[in-house]
Amino acid sequence: MSDVKTNALKHGWWTERDAIAIVKRSEEDDNTTYLSVEEVKTVNIHAVKKDESFVATTGGDGSGGIRMDESSAIPEEFHEALANYAIAKGYELKPRLIRQASYFKDLFNQDVREGKRYANKGRDGTAYYIQGNDF
Repeated sequence: MSDVKTNALKHGWWTERDAIAIVKRSEEDDNTTYLSVEEVKTVNIHAVKKDESFVATTGGDGSGGIRMDESSAIPEEFHEALANYAIAKGYELKPRLIRQASYFKDLFNQDVREGKRYANKGRDGTAYYIQGNDF
């Protein structure tokens, strides 16, 4: 086993309350203890963030709904993609309108491709690539 892999196996991590904790794992006499790491290093995390659920409110009259000040974490330039998908799904319910469904589905797929190009760039416009590592 390589030194990098052996060293990585001695560490553990978890996320809690919008933070990440990194510890060094020590196993002695069938007891596992977790110690603070001895050095400070920069850690880069590349992840996919799922959007949070909208919060349904209940009015005094028993009515409920989503607050009008809530918005999706999806960047605003991609909100039209969501509308294109919803329109395509609506047209799919009526077979005689399937051509319109195909049109809006194509628009949605173009938006998805644009979104993937957007996701694979630093915000300064340069592309970056994620290299997988075996730990």
